[in-house]
Amino acid sequence: MPTFTLRKKTVLLGAAIASLLSLLASVSTFLLAREYMLRQRDDVAVTQVRAAARIASSTLLRGDDPLTVLLAGAQVLPGARAALHQGGTWLVSGVGLAPEDLPVDLVRNLETGSAARQRAKVQFETAIIVGFPLQTQGDTWFVGVVSLEELERTLLTLRGALAIGAILAIVGGGAVGWWLSRRVMEPLHDISSTAEQISGGDLTKRAKEPREPDLARIAQTFNEMTDSLRVRIDREARFGAVVSHELRSPLTVIKGAADLIAARREDLPPRAQMGSDLLSERVIMFEKILNDLIEINRYQSGTVEPLLEELSARSLVETLSHRSGIDPRIIEVPEIAVVVDVRRFQQVFENLNSNAKLYAGGLVAIRSKVTSSHIELYFDDAGVGVSVADSSRIFEPFVRGVQHSAVSGSGLGLSITVEHLRVMGGNVQLGTSPEGGARFVVVLRRGEDFS
Repeated sequence: MPTFTLRKKTVLLGAAIASLLSLLASVSTFLLAREYMLRQRDDVAVTQVRAAARIASSTLLRGDDPLTVLLAGAQVLPGARAALHQGGTWLVSGVGLAPEDLPVDLVRNLETGSAARQRAKVQFETAIIVGFPLQTQGDTWFVGVVSLEELERTLLTLRGALAIGAILAIVGGGAVGWWLSRRVMEPLHDISSTAEQISGGDLTKRAKEPREPDLARIAQTFNEMTDSLRVRIDREARFGAVVSHELRSPLTVIKGAADLIAARREDLPPRAQMGSDLLSERVIMFEKILNDLIEINRYQSGTVEPLLEELSARSLVETLSHRSGIDPRIIEVPEIAVVVDVRRFQQVFENLNSNAKLYAGGLVAIRSKVTSSHIELYFDDAGVGVSVADSSRIFEPFVRGVQHSAVSGSGLGLSITVEHLRVMGGNVQLGTSPEGGARFVVVLRRGEDFS
C-alpha cells in the first residue's frame, strides 16, 4: 500500500476541503443564478405575450381577419413564434412550430378560459409557452413561444466558468496545503536530519529554531535533550577512560605474576598447574575486555584516526586465515585492492572468526562480491543463524544472543567491528548464508586495481 506522508495528507486535505467548498459554492451559485434568470425570463415572456395578446384582441375587435390578427400580435414578439386559435383552427407564425407541439396541459387550461404558462420542449428547443384567451366570444386564444436557447447558452457558459473556478480552487487549496505543510514540516525535517547526524556520532549538530513559537519550542527541547545527551556521554567516556586506566596497572601486575607462574608450570603439582592455566586464561580474557573498553572509549571520545592503506583483499584474507588456522580452500576472494586499516581489519576478522567458533561451529566459507566502488566479504558460519529477536540488537554494545548466554564473552566484539569498519569507510550487515547459518557481510572500499 502507498505510504502517505504528513505533507501529502495535508495537501490532500487542503485540496479536499477546497473541492468540497468550491463544489458547494459552484452548485449553489449555478442553481440560484439559473432560478433567478429563468424567473426573470418567464416574467419578461409573460409581459411580452400579454402585450401581444392585447394587440391581437384589439385587432380582432376591429373585424380584421385571423391572419392579420396573428401578425399584429407577433410584431411585438421579436425572435419569438406565435399561434392563434379561433373556431377550432390554428394559425402559426414562424418556422418550426406546429399546433401539436403545444403542451396538452396548456391547451386544456386555455380551453377553460384561463391564461396558461409552461416551460417545455418545442421542436427540440426549450421554450416558455404563454397563452392568453382573447376578449372575444368563442374559443379564441393567442399563444406566444419564447425560446430559451440563448439563456441555456448563457447558463452553459456560467457552468463552465464555475467549473473552471472550482478546479482553480482545488489547485489553490492544494497549493495552500502544500505551503502550510512546508512551513510546518521544514523545522521537523531539520530536526529529523539533525537527529540522523547525531545518531551517526556527530554530537555537535543542533536543530535550527524557527520563528513560530510552537515549533521553536520543539527545536529548543530537542537541542536541550542533545546537550544533556552529550554531557552524559562525555561523563561516561571520562568514567570509562579513568576505569580503564586504573585497571590497566593492576592487570599488568597480575599478568606478570601469571606469566611467571606459567613459566614454572612444570615444577608445580597437578592441581597448581590447573590453577595456573585457569589464571592465564582469565587474565587473557580480562585483558581483551579491557582493550575493547579502551577502544570503545576512543571511538566515543572521537580520538580515532585510522591508518588507511591499499592492500590485496585476497592476500589480506589468506594471511589472517593462516594465522587463525582456517582452511584456505574455503576462501573465495579475488585479487582486488581494498582500503583498510590493517590492525583494525585484523580485529574485525578475529572477532567474526571467534564468534563463528564459539557459537556456530566455525566458518564454512569466506565468499565475496565485487561492485564498482566496494567489495563485500561474506563470512558464512555453520550455525543455525541469528534469531529475529537478536538480529535487531546484535551490533549494540554488551548485547549477546539469548541462546548463547552461557558462553563466556563481553558482547563488545560486534559493536567494535561496526566502529572499525565505519572509520575505514565500510560497514557490516547481518544476513543468512546459503547453508542456513549466519552471514556477516563486511563492506570495504575498493582501492586502485592492481595491474
